[in-house]
Amino acid sequence: MDNNKKKKRVLTGIIIAIVLVAVVGLTYALWSYFQIGPNQQLVAGDIYMKYTETSNTINIENAMPSKTYGEDYFEFTIEGKNTYTKPIWYEIVIKWGEEPVGRTTRIPDEFLRFRLTEQLPSGEEQEVIAEGKYENFKEGTRIWVNTIGAQSAETTITYKLYMWISDEMRLGSGDAATGADMDMETWTNDAFASVKVSVTGDFEEKKLPGILTNEIKNQITSHTTESCTPTIVDGDTTYFSGSKSCINFNYVWYSGKLWRITAINADNTIKMITQDAITAIPWGEDTTYKDKDSGKESWIYQWLNEDFLDTLENQENIIVQDAKWNATADSNSTPAKPAETTIVEGKVGLLNTYEYYQAYKSTSTNYLNIGYYWWLITPYDSSRVRNVINNGNLNYASPPSTLGVRPSVNLKSGIKISGGAGTKEDPYRIEGDKAVATVNDKLNSRVSGEYVNFDGKKYRIVGIENGTTKLTSVDYVRDADGAVMTKNFSSVTTDVLYGSGTTTSEDNWAGYLNKTWYNNISETYRNMLVQGTYYLGQYGDYVSYKNTICSASNTTETTKECSKTSSIWNNGYVGLPRVGEMFSAQLGEGYSSSSNIWLITPYSSSYVRYVDNYGRLISNSPSSNAYRVRPSINLNSNVYITGGDGMSPDTAYEIAM
Repeated sequence: MDNNKKKKRVLTGIIIAIVLVAVVGLTYALWSYFQIGPNQQLVAGDIYMKYTETSNTINIENAMPSKTYGEDYFEFTIEGKNTYTKPIWYEIVIKWGEEPVGRTTRIPDEFLRFRLTEQLPSGEEQEVIAEGKYENFKEGTRIWVNTIGAQSAETTITYKLYMWISDEMRLGSGDAATGADMDMETWTNDAFASVKVSVTGDFEEKKLPGILTNEIKNQITSHTTESCTPTIVDGDTTYFSGSKSCINFNYVWYSGKLWRITAINADNTIKMITQDAITAIPWGEDTTYKDKDSGKESWIYQWLNEDFLDTLENQENIIVQDAKWNATADSNSTPAKPAETTIVEGKVGLLNTYEYYQAYKSTSTNYLNIGYYWWLITPYDSSRVRNVINNGNLNYASPPSTLGVRPSVNLKSGIKISGGAGTKEDPYRIEGDKAVATVNDKLNSRVSGEYVNFDGKKYRIVGIENGTTKLTSVDYVRDADGAVMTKNFSSVTTDVLYGSGTTTSEDNWAGYLNKTWYNNISETYRNMLVQGTYYLGQYGDYVSYKNTICSASNTTETTKECSKTSSIWNNGYVGLPRVGEMFSAQLGEGYSSSSNIWLITPYSSSYVRYVDNYGRLISNSPSSNAYRVRPSINLNSNVYITGGDGMSPDTAYEIAM
């Protein structure tokens, strides 16, 4: 790119200097016959692509928000000749650029505008092929795809990328109440915009991101048959309603979790619920979900909007931040459309009774039934809260009851999809979600919920703490013949602190897991393990799930963090999930195929918590009850990914160190 005035025009009389950086580089998937050639060419036999730009910067100096593009652009050329029998697909992607020296306030992506043009064969005109805003390109946003056709002649395509800052970027006091987005001093002295442009290609077909709402509406039309009417339109809301065989196209993968779309709201936002119950905890001290006037919050609300919210990637740009959840009481056997008596604002919530009812209103079966007990947001009366039981029917339970939790969120309108077909095997993927892992990425850079293959067994990432990655097994511990094993938790009722006293005996889980089970791990994988921190706060009735990370004496503690001095056992490599932890509930579908599983959390000095085969949290004697377990382990910070995409047990990450 030369530095003539047309391409490096300086805007005068304005206030600040902003640099937009565009870097083009061509990379391919690692095919065995690819090699780097001279003159920045990437060669695969006689397939090649190159760029000829020597400058990589667009300067928009003294820029102010505007309604129109300037004349500054970044120009690059794709060239290729393909005699292979498959087309080469390439994509043009915008990513965040580096933070310039002396500036730290990045202009939000939603206020940057882009126009990509393609040179027509005449060489005189430019055709606009992509234009508008892309609300998030921190990890990379695909703005265009194209091919060099199979067995094609020499091809040359020239692109120009224009950028500008939208006049929607309002300047003023910086007070959100006034509608201003950034104060003038920050704009003048600290604001910047920086993006990179990358071009990558291989033989895999690529698609431009579509709008999720539009894709789902198209799916509704294509799946509507004489035997399947997949939606109910109620006012301005479209609910999914039907059997599992009918509603099989509304799966979304987001932040390491599989979700089901339940409704398209009037404003084109999309309501989703997790496919699995993520944890099992009590509702709260009473039937209150959240009361704005008193400030009272249920434990369910706190878990959803603290613990679970922390696991959602880029949530500020993907989910509705001020979503409204209707928690109005309903004791009807057939749920009525609720009045707006109790409306709660929050980023994460639960389905209410009426929303769940829509899922099976038009059919005798229900795509949302997973065979376990789980909470809804609706109170039944002053002492009970509605829930779903194992056969999919509605019921109610008192607040101390401890049932499964299936979080719900609303996706912002206009959310784009980066791939997927909406099926369980190939769910929609959301643009702006955590980018797909690449070979050599550290495992501790990934997100809670993704699947990992550890020594031939499948696990899910629970979380990352101090660089270590905590995993919990998807399956139960099995013996050498593949049969599921059951054992007592501990040898004596007074020895409920896992890893202490007589639990060295292999007749119970604490001893067995840290001896026989641990020693059966192959040496390669055993070297990846580090000793973890397991919280053993006693968790009785009418107590917040947060007490599971506290010492037994802190029974009234309600803050997220508290004294952990006497609640930690960290002298072994293998533990169990605790109450309130991610993926401490029953996983999958169908209570008939599951069994009671021990957790690591003591209920009292003589009882330990477990999740029964209905997904409910209960307690029992550790020395006289034999249940199954799903072990937890911690991997050190040097473990990296060698393959897989982490989206399912079948495509779990392969790892090495």
